[in-house]
Amino acid sequence: MTPASELTDYAKLRRLPFYYGYFVLTATAVLCGVGAPLVLYAAELGIDKDRIGLIGGILPFFQVLGIASLPVILHFGTKRVAALALIARYLFLLPILAAPMFLDQPDIAFLLIFLSVVFYAVGRTLSEAAATPWSQEFLPRLVRGRINGNIALAYLPIALVGSFVIQRWLDSQEGLERFYPVFIFGIIAGIAGALCLFGMPGGKPRPAAGNWSKSLSQLRTPLRDKNFLAFLYSTGSQFLVFSALNVFMLLFFRERLGISSGQIVLMASLIHVGSAVGSYAAGWFIDRHGTRGIRVTLQTLQIGLVLGLPFIHAGLPAVEMLVGLVFFLFGFLVQGAMMAGNVYMLNYVPPNERESYMALAYSSDGIFGGGLTVLAGVLVQYFEFNSFSIGLAHFGGYEVLFVVGALLTISSAVVFAQLKEEGGTGVRDFLGQFSTGNPLRALWGIQQSASSTSEQRRRDLAYHFGGAGSTLAKDELISALSDPSFDVRHEAIRALGRLPPTAKAISALEATLDYEGLIELQYAALDSLGQVRSRTSAAKVATFLSHDNPLLRSRAARSLGDIRDATYLPVLRSMLTRDADIDCRLAAASALGKYGDRQSVDALISTYCDHAADANMASEPRSKVVLLAISKILGVEEKFARNWRTEQRMPGYCLPGLLTKLAQTLDGNDSGRRARRSALEAAAAELGSGPTPDSLAAIRALRTDLLKSGHANAPLVVALIDGTAGLDNAHPALMILLAVAARQALRPAG
Repeated sequence: MTPASELTDYAKLRRLPFYYGYFVLTATAVLCGVGAPLVLYAAELGIDKDRIGLIGGILPFFQVLGIASLPVILHFGTKRVAALALIARYLFLLPILAAPMFLDQPDIAFLLIFLSVVFYAVGRTLSEAAATPWSQEFLPRLVRGRINGNIALAYLPIALVGSFVIQRWLDSQEGLERFYPVFIFGIIAGIAGALCLFGMPGGKPRPAAGNWSKSLSQLRTPLRDKNFLAFLYSTGSQFLVFSALNVFMLLFFRERLGISSGQIVLMASLIHVGSAVGSYAAGWFIDRHGTRGIRVTLQTLQIGLVLGLPFIHAGLPAVEMLVGLVFFLFGFLVQGAMMAGNVYMLNYVPPNERESYMALAYSSDGIFGGGLTVLAGVLVQYFEFNSFSIGLAHFGGYEVLFVVGALLTISSAVVFAQLKEEGGTGVRDFLGQFSTGNPLRALWGIQQSASSTSEQRRRDLAYHFGGAGSTLAKDELISALSDPSFDVRHEAIRALGRLPPTAKAISALEATLDYEGLIELQYAALDSLGQVRSRTSAAKVATFLSHDNPLLRSRAARSLGDIRDATYLPVLRSMLTRDADIDCRLAAASALGKYGDRQSVDALISTYCDHAADANMASEPRSKVVLLAISKILGVEEKFARNWRTEQRMPGYCLPGLLTKLAQTLDGNDSGRRARRSALEAAAAELGSGPTPDSLAAIRALRTDLLKSGHANAPLVVALIDGTAGLDNAHPALMILLAVAARQALRPAG
């Protein structure tokens, strides 16, 4: 039974619309209040770049107060602090409307904006420092990535429409007063978002932990957690890159390309488009594979994007479209990576200490993204007037900033890749899913499987997942193992055998072996484990060698032949000669051939002769199973199979040529060898639709030459000749194997 203090997932999901409303309205407020409009507003007021960098860095810098706010949050509760601080933070933006009154006094205008943003930042810190740990309480763990992706999609149309309206308004009006409606709308949206928080569950005070000294003492645990400290560096450095580029990319395109403020605002809205798409895609992958793989992949692509920015100039064709693409990719890559970090923190942090862990994380982001963003403004300002060149490359302020950003992203990705993550897919394994099979086909099928489907459609999807050959679909196939339809389960088992092996899929197939009574499913699971060659499953497969059902015994033998664990060779040799069921003996023969077991050749030859001498119509195709096994041991399987298939289509076509080639191996002045060569050539000329006694005798006469050969397979070929000596009328398949194997053993080395 669920404790009274713990919310059920159902209760959490029912209240999610309030969370969506809070997030969408707050993000809209940021878009209108402290996003691109504020940066451009400050630039048109004549404020220097270093001071604009200072304004941009204030917001994250004041996150350092997250630690100091910990006792307040614990005492009053996360819900109350998050909502009331959010309302206050937007009221603090009202004074920026008075800045144009001091156009002739830019220092005062800057100070007015600076102080407004400072108080806004304090309210933001209190609000977000409370909301972040609270979110662990009301977001169900298994769908945290998906919820964040859905939030981004919900905000997307507002971001697009809002940015378009802002652009049209700013470009159609003149004077700084044209920014006023934008800021006022943002303030109203922010307050509305704060009111949504009151509809969320949880967030109650914890007064027992609200003592100042006791609250701060809780920081000892996260400060001693080396894995969490590494996470803080990784997420902080990523936040720094986001904070700095989010400000200075706008100025870079405005100054270097001469794009108007309104156009930049509109283009910058593509950051939100990219963020929505990136967050949704990242969330989907995170819920399935964990955070490390998707985060490191996105950060690697970020590096290429940032290093490519200096190469964008006004002379490029369709440069405005290119700039829009840059904003989209920036949002896609950075926001997706940052969301992966947020989900990692929610999953990693102990629930009983979430406030202390997350307050430390929130504050460390402020140190990176705030204090160092200020330095980014100083860096750009300095190198714009003190540029330098290295070879043909010219480095101004923006170029230096982009290179530094790339280096920081590299370090962030390397550190994140080393973090501990329970159940998460490693970076290499994650990327490997896109290098095998057809990942696009798999992804399309995954989306289709999430909708309402009939039994036949689910079965078809399982079949196509196997054909796609991508491990991206393994979770859908594993889930299909519990489908109410027998046919869907059967097809899913077979499809898992066609995917590259993974521990999760192998474990699911092994569990299917326990479906006692469902023989078809057990058979399919044995087959799939053999196809993926799961050596760890060999023991479980081998238990079926003694099963009462001969169908399962034979399948287990064949699968062990695919797995090739030498531990089970003795039992397979025994099965070849002693099992009461003919199909099981043939399965053992096939398995021993796959093992390449030379010790089994005599027993295989004896088995072949028993079938070849049997008048039963089924004996002939059974005998070829044994010949194929022998050909594998001799290493001539491909030549034997190719020539036999040709002989079946065109009787009498292959054997003459094989005997002629075999005769050509008998060079020399020895009269006996010349006679045996002539006999082979004569037999080849006389062959019509099948073997003749003369052709069989000509091959058997090579026994003398084979005994003198130093080839490792020569004794085995002699054993095959001797073992089949009692057969007067050899089947063409035996003749082909003898010809191919003897030629290999008699051919001179090299």
